[in-house]
Amino acid sequence: MCGVLLLATIINYMDRTALNLTSKEIKAAFKINDLQYGVLESGFQLAFGVGAILFGIIVDRFGVRLVYPIAVVGWSLAGFLTGFAGNYWVLLACRIMLGVFEAGNWPCGIRTVRQVMAPSERSLGNSIFQSGTGLGAIATPPVILFCFWLFGSGDWQLPFRVIGLVGLGWVLLWWFTVPKRVLAHPVEPKQASTEPFSAVFADRRFWILVVLILGVNTSWHTFRVWLPLYLRENLGYTKDESLWFNTQYYIAADVGSWLVGLAVVLMVRGGVPLHSARVRTYAVGVLLALSSLALPFAKWEYVEPIIGVTGFASLGLFATYFALSQEVSGRHQGKVTGVLGAINSVWLASLYPVQGWANDASPEVRVWVLAFAAVPATVALLAVVWGWPKGK
Repeated sequence: MCGVLLLATIINYMDRTALNLTSKEIKAAFKINDLQYGVLESGFQLAFGVGAILFGIIVDRFGVRLVYPIAVVGWSLAGFLTGFAGNYWVLLACRIMLGVFEAGNWPCGIRTVRQVMAPSERSLGNSIFQSGTGLGAIATPPVILFCFWLFGSGDWQLPFRVIGLVGLGWVLLWWFTVPKRVLAHPVEPKQASTEPFSAVFADRRFWILVVLILGVNTSWHTFRVWLPLYLRENLGYTKDESLWFNTQYYIAADVGSWLVGLAVVLMVRGGVPLHSARVRTYAVGVLLALSSLALPFAKWEYVEPIIGVTGFASLGLFATYFALSQEVSGRHQGKVTGVLGAINSVWLASLYPVQGWANDASPEVRVWVLAFAAVPATVALLAVVWGWPKGK
């Protein structure tokens, strides 16, 4: 099950990061600046927020088995159509469509992990599921380089068409490998089965999760969006050098994610309480991610290692967030994930244009944008340590 979820997330991120990795070519093709590029990311994020709520409601109502492949087909079609965008506004429309359907990956995936894994194993399951983001980003550069090798870097659209077709294969895998009985709705305690969704908002854990999701996503997505441009326009990397370094960055991120999930399992087996194990691994991740604060002051030879350590730490933060979100409500897991995802999307959609505007004002600002990316994740750590109810 985790392997199938991993593949879905790989495809999800291949469709998403193709834009980041061809951002310089897209900016040149449509003659846009960083602010307008930030709007592309904002449009995606706002649509992602709508899709998160929509798919959260649908998956709680109809179950994962039918809803998940619908989401994958939708985002694959959106990615494919991006390869035919003739102007900036069509490109924006494709990104909006992509955002709506890609959002379904998380309500579906997180609910699936909750249904099929024991609480002590969920951090590992979540790590495997979320590590598809890194593997997707690793798989995308070779596809782009191959397409550019065949037709030249001026044809930035071809990689989107190729990647968009991959999702159809996953749908067949899902239908032929996942037994229907595995994804039947889990049996919940009687009290939980009648609990209205509105009760979730009275649980202070939900509001701590709001702080947590904003923290982990700011750290991760700031680098996803701006790192390729920082490498090429600030550090002078060639296209090939940038794609190669991005591959190394996401390999480090995946390794970090897997180690977090494995560490929680081993700590629990060693006698550490489950919640303490989760918080400890998150705290270590935050401390490592804060190494980005050294970027503006680092000598050339230290820049790549600092960025690598930040990636290694940032992706693993999601394992704790997902595991804690799975404790709030089994019956309403999809909606909990969806609402939190929507709140996060509004935040990121507001953040990207501000970051783009700052970059346009002075290209040297990009390094400071990256440097402070992990600070909100630190605030989230304090919220969990001080605010999470004892015994929950």
